[in-house]
Amino acid sequence: MSQNRSDESRPDRSERPRAEPEIIPPGAPDPRPADREAGPEGFPGAVFITVDQDGRTRYTKIEPPGPLSIAVGLLVLGAIVGAILLVALGMVLFWVPVIVVTIAVLLFSSYLKAVWRRFMGR
Repeated sequence: MSQNRSDESRPDRSERPRAEPEIIPPGAPDPRPADREAGPEGFPGAVFITVDQDGRTRYTKIEPPGPLSIAVGLLVLGAIVGAILLVALGMVLFWVPVIVVTIAVLLFSSYLKAVWRRFMGR
């Protein structure tokens, strides 16, 4: 009996869908009006996405990029590639003198070692 009381006092948390999906069988004509396919006013011939949110329909216009957008995109991409190339070349130009100095120090130390052995008579 206590289990029935807890079931009765617990609120039902499931929510019913606001709209039932319409299932259109294959080969059946589209029940939507033909003028709805063209999109809302101000969007003639454009590609758009409709999203139902809070009972409203939102339209987003998506168009292919124009020549100016493509040029700006390529300029930004070129600037990024150029910056990466400059950093890479800067690292190479930084390490070349370090390696040269290291080799010079090693050669000089081997020369000093040979001179020291001659001086000590070994």
